[in-house]
Amino acid sequence: MTSSASVVEAVLSPVVGDLALVVAHLLSANNSERQTAEELLTQRWKDPQPHLLLAGLASIAASHPDTQACQNELILQIRSLSAILLRRMAAKVPSSAADNEESPTLWALIPADFRGYAQATMLQALERETSADVRHKICDSIAELQVENFNASLEWPALLNAINECLKSPNPLLKESGLRIVAVVPSLIADKTTPATAAPIFADCLVSATTEEVKVSAIHACVNYMIEVMQSEGVDDSNAVSPTRTAFTQLMPTLSSVSTDDEKYIVDGFSFLIELAEADPRLFRPHITNLIDFVSSVMSNESLDGQTRQTAAELLIAIAEARPGMVRKVPQFATTLVPLLLSWMAKIDESELWHTTDDLAQDDDDNDEDYVYAEQAVDRLSIALGGKTMLNIAFGLIPSLLGAPEWQRRHAGLLAISVMGEGCRDVMIDSLKNITDLVIPYLRDPHPRVRYAACNCIGQMCTDFAPTVQSDYNDVILSNLVPLMDDAANPRVQAHAAAALVNFMEDADKHKVVPALDEIVRRLVGLLSVGKTYVQEQAVTSIATVADCAGKNFVNYYPAIMPVLINILQSATDKRFRLLRGKALECASLIGLAVEKEVFSQHVNQFLEILQRIQLEPKEDDDPVASYLLVAWARVCKVIGVDFVPYLSVVIPPLIKSAAVKPDMAVIDSDENTDDKYPEEDGWEFISMGTQKFGIKTNVLEDKHTAVEMICTYARDLEEHFVPYVQQVMETTVPLLNFVFHDGVRHAAASTIPLLFNCMKRANIPNEQIFTFWNEVVKKLMDFMMTEMDPGYSSHIYSTYCECLQYLGPEFLNQEQMVAFVDAAEKQMDEYVKRSLTRNASRKDVDYDEEEEEALRMDEESDNELLAEMANSIHEIFKIAGPAFLQSIQSLLPKFQQFLTHQKDDVKHFGLCVFADVVEYCGPASFQYSGMFFEEFVKALNSKDEDVRQAAAYSVGVCASKGGADFAHGCIAALQPLGAMIMAPKAKNMDNIMATENAISAVGKICAAYPSVPGFDANTALGYWLAAMPVIHDEAEADICYRFLLNLVEAQHPAVLGANNEGLPKVAVILANALVADIEYKPDLENQMVLALKAVSQAVPGLNPLESVAVERRHILQKKMGL
Repeated sequence: MTSSASVVEAVLSPVVGDLALVVAHLLSANNSERQTAEELLTQRWKDPQPHLLLAGLASIAASHPDTQACQNELILQIRSLSAILLRRMAAKVPSSAADNEESPTLWALIPADFRGYAQATMLQALERETSADVRHKICDSIAELQVENFNASLEWPALLNAINECLKSPNPLLKESGLRIVAVVPSLIADKTTPATAAPIFADCLVSATTEEVKVSAIHACVNYMIEVMQSEGVDDSNAVSPTRTAFTQLMPTLSSVSTDDEKYIVDGFSFLIELAEADPRLFRPHITNLIDFVSSVMSNESLDGQTRQTAAELLIAIAEARPGMVRKVPQFATTLVPLLLSWMAKIDESELWHTTDDLAQDDDDNDEDYVYAEQAVDRLSIALGGKTMLNIAFGLIPSLLGAPEWQRRHAGLLAISVMGEGCRDVMIDSLKNITDLVIPYLRDPHPRVRYAACNCIGQMCTDFAPTVQSDYNDVILSNLVPLMDDAANPRVQAHAAAALVNFMEDADKHKVVPALDEIVRRLVGLLSVGKTYVQEQAVTSIATVADCAGKNFVNYYPAIMPVLINILQSATDKRFRLLRGKALECASLIGLAVEKEVFSQHVNQFLEILQRIQLEPKEDDDPVASYLLVAWARVCKVIGVDFVPYLSVVIPPLIKSAAVKPDMAVIDSDENTDDKYPEEDGWEFISMGTQKFGIKTNVLEDKHTAVEMICTYARDLEEHFVPYVQQVMETTVPLLNFVFHDGVRHAAASTIPLLFNCMKRANIPNEQIFTFWNEVVKKLMDFMMTEMDPGYSSHIYSTYCECLQYLGPEFLNQEQMVAFVDAAEKQMDEYVKRSLTRNASRKDVDYDEEEEEALRMDEESDNELLAEMANSIHEIFKIAGPAFLQSIQSLLPKFQQFLTHQKDDVKHFGLCVFADVVEYCGPASFQYSGMFFEEFVKALNSKDEDVRQAAAYSVGVCASKGGADFAHGCIAALQPLGAMIMAPKAKNMDNIMATENAISAVGKICAAYPSVPGFDANTALGYWLAAMPVIHDEAEADICYRFLLNLVEAQHPAVLGANNEGLPKVAVILANALVADIEYKPDLENQMVLALKAVSQAVPGLNPLESVAVERRHILQKKMGL
C-alpha cells in the first residue's frame, strides 16, 4: 500500500461504517427510511465531502467493513449497490453547479490521492471478487470511471495493464471481467492497438473460451470494439474498404455461431450481432449464406424458446434493413426467411377468449408469440427489400395458405397480404384487381377469425393503395364489407368490418359513396346498441369518418345521430366508458364540420356546455377523453369561427399547460428491470447505452404534440381574436423549436410561430412590442439554419422564416439578418453538395440496385424541398430589400451558378429561381452578373422537365420586364425557343400548360419591353403571342398578359386589331374564355376586360362572345357581362 493510500485509508476508516449504513438504508423496503437515506447521502456526503463518498463507496464495494458477514446476502446487496452508487455519484456535478452544463463532475474534482485510492481499490476487487453479481457491478463501475477519466483527460495506466492481464488469464472469471469492461469502454484498447493487432486478441478469447459467459462477453467486446474503431475511421456506405473490415472478416464466422445450451447467452450473442449489423452490415457479406443456414436452423428448432428464435430472425432482418441492396443479391436470403416467417404466422391457437372478451387490450398478451413477431417481420422485410424481391416468393406460398383447410393458414395468408402492401405497393398496385378478387371471397369465409383477417386485409389495402382501391373497387368492397356489420354472432367481426370502413372512407370519393350511405349509416347506428363496448366505440369512430367523407351529404342523418351522441356524452360517465365518450366527442365534432354551422347550430350550444363540463371534470393521467377533448374544441372553433372567442379562456390555458409539460426521464442500470417502476404500458421507452439505460415517458409527447397543433389551429382560425394569448403561447412554443424528443412537436411549433405574428399584426399591436418577440425568434431561426442538418426540419425552418417576413413586413428585416441568412445558406448548400456526393457514391456501390435508387430518390426529394424553401426565403428577402440584399448575397452567386448548371432538374430549378429574383428585384444592376445565368436561362427552355421550362420561361420574361435595355438582344434571341415551347404539339396538355403559359407571357413581356429595337419585328412576335392566347391557368401571368392586351387594344395596335379590325374576333374569344376561367382577377382588371369585350362585341356585327365559350361555363360569362 502506498503512503498516499495509507493516508486516505486512515481518513476513511472512521467514517466508512456510517456510509455503509446509509447504503443499507437505501435498500430498505420502507419508503420513508429510503428517502431519508437519499437525503443524507446528498447532504452529508455528496455535497460537503465527495472525496470521502467516492473513496468510501469503492471501499465498501470491494470489501464491506463487517468482515464477519462477507457472504451474507444483505452484505452482497450493499456491496453491489455501493459499486452502482460509485459510478452514478462520480458522474454527478456539485449541487451548487447543477445548472452549469460545463461544470466538472465529482470524479474530476476530488483530490488525486482519493481518486487513485478508489481506482486501486476497484482493481483489487476485480482481481479477487467471487460473487458474480458484485463482480459485474465492479466491472461496470470501473468502465464508467474510465469514461469519466476520458472526459476529464485523466490517466489510469494501471487499468490497461489490468485488462491485458485479465484477457490473458486462464481464469474465466477474470477473462470475462476484462471483456466486460472493454465492451463498455472499447476505446481503452482501441487507442492502444490497431484492428490488425486487436483481432487476434478477440479471436483467442473466442476460441479459448471455456464458459458461455466468456464466449458471449467476447462477442460483446469484439462487436463494440469494431463499432468504435469504424466510427473513428469514418466508415460508411461510401467507404467500402476499411482496416477493421479487413482485420475482422475472418473472425466473423466464429462471432456469428452462437452455440451454447443456455438460451440466455444465445439471445445475448444474437443481440450483440444485431448491433454490429446495424452499424456495418457489410461485415456479414462474405459469410451471409452460412449465417442464413445457421439462423434458419435456430428458427426451425421448436425446442428453443420463442424469444431465442425471434432474436435469431431479428439478426437477418437487421441486416436486410441496414443493407437491403446486399441482401437482394442473395436469393437464398428471402427464399429461406420468408417461408419460415409465413409458417410462424400460422402458429396461432384457437382461443375462446378471443371471441368472448370485452377487453381487446388482452390481445396484447400475445405480443411475444411467434405469429405476432412474424407479421411485423414480413412487414419490415417488405419495406426493406421491396416488391420485386418479396412478391414472387410470398405469392408463391400465399395461394396454398388461402386454400388450406386449417383456418390458421388462411388467416396467415390474408395477414401476409395485409402487411406487404406498404413495402410492395409499387409492384402490387399493378396486380390490384387480382389481389382484390383473391381477398374479397374471404369476407364470407366460414371461420370468423378468417373473416376478421379479411376485414383487416381490405382495410390495410384501402390505406396502402389509396385512392386507387376506393376509386376502382368502390362497389365491390362496400357490397361485401358492409353486410359483415350484421354478423351479430361475432361482434369482433362486426367491429373490424366497421374499422375497415374507416380506412376505406378516408380516401373515398364522396360522390361514389353517396348511394350506399343509407345502408352504411343504418348498420353503424345498429352497432351502437350491441352489448360490447368496443363495438360501440368502433361504430362511433366509423360514423365520424363517414360524416367526414360525406360532408354536406350527411345532413339527412344528422337528426338521428347527433342526439344519440349527446346522450352518450351525458350518460356514459362510468370509467369503463371513457374511450367511448372520447370517441363520441370526436364524432360529434366531425359531424359538425361536415354539416357546417347552420345545421350544427341546433346542438352547438349544448355541445359546448358538455365540452366545458368535461373540461372541468377531474381526470386520471391515462384518461383518453383528454386528448379527444382538445381536438373537439378546435373543430367547433373551425365551424363557428369568431363566435368561439368567449370559450378561449376555457380552452387555451390547459393547452398551454400541456404544450409546456416536460416528459419524465430516467437513467437506470442496463440490467435493472423496468417492468415494475417504468412499465411499457405507461409509455416508457428505453435505449441502452453502455452500462445504463436512458428512458423517456413517451405518452405525454403525443399530448404535447396535439396541444401545440391545436394552438396552431386557433391562431390560424381566429387571427386577431387570439392575440390575448400570443405572449404565453410564444413563450411556450419558441423553446419547442429545439424539442428533439418528438419531431411532431417541433414541426408544430415552427408552424405556429408565423401565425402568432399574423395575430399581432392584424390586431395592430405596435411594432416595438412585436420586436420583443421577433428578436428572439429570428435569432433561433438563424441558429437552426446554420446548425440543423436534417433537411426535413431545415426546410420547415426556412418556411417559418419566410412566413414570418410575409406577415411582418419590411421593418423586421435588417442587414444583420441578411448576413446571417447568407452564412447559413452557404452552409446548407455545402451540406447539400456533400449529401449529393454521398448519394452518387452509393449509386456506384456494389449493392446498388433499382430499389436502392427509390430510397436515394426519397432522400433527394427531402433535399430538394429544402432548396425550394430556401429559394422562397431568398425571394421574400429580395422582395423586401431589393438591391440591398444583393450586396450580402453576391458572394454566393458562384455557388448558385453551380446549382443552375446542375444536371438534376430540381437543383437547376433552384438556381433558376434565385437568379430570376436577382433580376426581378435588382433590375438593370443585375446585368453585370448575366454571364452567370442568362445563357442557362435560354438552355433551360429546352429542358424535358416542365417545372424547369416554366421557371426558365419566367426567368427570361423577368429579364425583359425588369432587366432593362441591356437584356434586349438576349431576350429577342430567346423568342425562337419560347416559340418552340408554345407551338409544341402537347403544349396545352395539363402537364405542360404552366410552362407554356409562362412562355406566352414571356413573349408578351419581350414585345412590351423592346418594341423599337432595331432588327426586331415585334408585330410578328405579337402575332404568335396573340395566337397562343388565352392564358387561363397561371393567375399571376394572366394578370400581366391581359393588362398588356388591353393596352394594345386601347392603342389600336395593328398587330392586334389587324387590317379592317379583322383581329377583333380573336380578341373577343381570348377575353371571353379568360373571363370564365377559374382565375380570380383583381376587380379593376376584370372590369376593364368586361368593358373591352362589350366594346369589341359592339364593334363587330353579329359577334356573340358566348359562342366561343364551353356551354357549361356560359352562365359565368352571362353573369359577368350582365346578359
